[in-house]
Amino acid sequence: MPDILMRLGREVLVVDGAMGTMLQREGIPPEQNNEQLNLTNPEVITRVHHDYVLAGAHCVSTNSFGGSRPKLAEYGLGDQVEELNRAAVRIAKESGAQHVLADVGPTGLVLEPLGPATFDEVFAHFAEQARALAAEAPDAFLLETFTDIAEVRCALLAIRSVSDLPVIASVTFGGSGRMDLSGTDPETAAVVLEACGASAVGMNCGLGPEQMLPLVERMAAATSLPLIVQPNAGIPRVVEGATVFPGTADGMGEHAAKFVDLGAALVGSCCGSTPAFTGAIADFTGLKRVGGDSRRPAGVALAGPRRTVRIGGGRPLAIIGERINPTGKKALSESLRSGSMSLVRQLAEEQQQAGADLLDVNVGAAGVDAPTVLPEAVKALAGLTDLPLVLDTTDPVALEAALRVYPGRALVNSVNGGEESMATVLPLVKRYGAAVVVLALDDDGIPTDARGRLAIVERVRRAAREVGLTDSDLVVDCLVMTAATDPRAATETLEAVRVVSQEWGLATVLGVSNVSHGLPGRAALNGAYMTLARERGLSAAIFNAAELGAPSDPAAVDVLLGTDPRARRWISRVLPVAPAEPDPAPAGEPTAADRLADAVSRGDADAAPDLVEDLLASGMPAEQVVGSVLTPALQKLGDGFGRGEIFLPQMMVAAEAMKAAVARVKSHLPEGGASAGRVAFATVRGDVHSIGKDICVSLLESQDFAVSDLGVDVAVEAVVEAARKVDAVCLSALMTTTLPAMEAIVAALREAMPALPVLVGGAVVTREWASSLGAGYAADAPGCVEAVREALAGTGERP
Repeated sequence: MPDILMRLGREVLVVDGAMGTMLQREGIPPEQNNEQLNLTNPEVITRVHHDYVLAGAHCVSTNSFGGSRPKLAEYGLGDQVEELNRAAVRIAKESGAQHVLADVGPTGLVLEPLGPATFDEVFAHFAEQARALAAEAPDAFLLETFTDIAEVRCALLAIRSVSDLPVIASVTFGGSGRMDLSGTDPETAAVVLEACGASAVGMNCGLGPEQMLPLVERMAAATSLPLIVQPNAGIPRVVEGATVFPGTADGMGEHAAKFVDLGAALVGSCCGSTPAFTGAIADFTGLKRVGGDSRRPAGVALAGPRRTVRIGGGRPLAIIGERINPTGKKALSESLRSGSMSLVRQLAEEQQQAGADLLDVNVGAAGVDAPTVLPEAVKALAGLTDLPLVLDTTDPVALEAALRVYPGRALVNSVNGGEESMATVLPLVKRYGAAVVVLALDDDGIPTDARGRLAIVERVRRAAREVGLTDSDLVVDCLVMTAATDPRAATETLEAVRVVSQEWGLATVLGVSNVSHGLPGRAALNGAYMTLARERGLSAAIFNAAELGAPSDPAAVDVLLGTDPRARRWISRVLPVAPAEPDPAPAGEPTAADRLADAVSRGDADAAPDLVEDLLASGMPAEQVVGSVLTPALQKLGDGFGRGEIFLPQMMVAAEAMKAAVARVKSHLPEGGASAGRVAFATVRGDVHSIGKDICVSLLESQDFAVSDLGVDVAVEAVVEAARKVDAVCLSALMTTTLPAMEAIVAALREAMPALPVLVGGAVVTREWASSLGAGYAADAPGCVEAVREALAGTGERP
């Protein structure tokens, strides 16, 4: 027999009709379990198959629709799964049909969140049935009459876990045009099932051919797969106590021809039909070619259980709501630790009402077991919102647990160009029918220019193809860096977005709000940057939907394009000018110490060394300059930073001026290197943020510490090795998902060097969590300097 995959989409294949209707005509009582007949009365099953083949069916469906353990158990047959299913395939093969489709129907169990059945429980039942059917070598599997997208997706994944045979997935729509249990529309059903590996998708039962026609048209427009269409013989009605199907064989045949024109490659019939209907289908479609457009719609399709969102392909910008993230949200962190999803649901509803198209879901917080909590959050949101979810985690165990139970097509956030990341994440994305965000970074960090980031994206793209993914499964994040520390950062990202979107044709996404980190007027800067990125083809933005519509300011563009150096004009424009307080007494001429302190405050690295010379010439000993003048000047800036009056650009340039001044002071001191102490500094494994670490390093160096900057995404072993050569270790984490990595490093350091001071910090770290690790803590960069100084002096926080 020809391979059915070679024929799908190229030829019209006629599928048989109703088994139950024919068994009733054979006199089988309604209380009889049909699957049991495979052993007790195989002849009657053989006759039904044979009649359909004689009428023109190319494919027959095995008598195993109710062959799962839960369905058989209703008749006391739960221990006969293997025998009944294997017999069903053997009987179908004797019919002379060109192809045998191993038929699998619903289990009768209702999956979470709509019911009590767990994914793993239902998955096991489908896998058991599939193994039995596959043992007799049918040509393909046929899933049909499913009314819950979660269950049919589970069945598809279970079959693919035990067999390489093609899977044809067919669902049932009610009069509303949606699947009765899950509320799924035709487009979403097609997207989810295609992503999970179906070879053909379609619909059966529930409706007559006339009612199915517009739904077939909608489904055909959403998928590149061949369609299977099997209507009932009309909408049934009860006449004198009996169910009557009003459809005619010729009516079915006429509609079958229309289905083929829309892209149906397998056409059959369902309840109420007989071999006469099959014959009419064969007559009306016999000379027809499969129509429709087999090209996949442009862009990346993502789906919740009841809604599809496509990003890229020339569509409007999609907004990914970012608020379901415990970073800086104490209430959400506590809620997740307690196992409550109340606040998660509230944040989802608020973002949906504010205009978000997708929802990012991140549960990474200290004390939260992500492999348990992330799937619970996913199930809670699947029952609440129609919006597709973005699963934001670096924990592969948590990721797989969430992907298994999500009854849609999720976007995984994320994979990068590191070998371990690609080897771990890409197979999970393929297995569970997800799409994935590609981060333009690798084990060496984030390239500073667009060319370096594009090279990483192309590397991940090749790796994705090797596991069976395509460009329609990828959303590229060219990575937004803060404009506060590098005037070229924003423009390099924009150039990378332009190339990926306009030249390569891939969908793109950016975490827009990163660009304004450390600056005032963040909403205006974020909005301006989103506009600039959109002009270059940006497809989606991770953004607080509540900030949509924030007023724009042309001056913000100058910061983003690097034409407002150090954002000086922007800061002075945004911040209100406080009225000057009158001096209590007339001020005299500024002293040499005042002029040096002012130079550090202004970030004047050029003037600072000469002002050090002036101060030394005035009589101040070199040993006193750092402690009496430079440190107080920087501390004053640090206090302003803590109050939100000073911003990152000012802190960075002040640190550079401080280093220049300290270097000149040291030239007047005896040689001997940094006298304050030796510090190793790292951003932990899985975290690529360097802003906080970089400014801490600058401030520490400006205070005469010798700092070994280990970089970002640093492994435990590298930190332990560096720690053997220093007096203290500082660790940074800005992602909740990397807190376990920080915990692992601290534990390793405690085991190897119990007395070594270890300090932790970053946006997601709290003093309480640091204390639970037995580590010191600093809330910001100025505090880091003071905490390190105190730890080395033996007066700070110690384990």
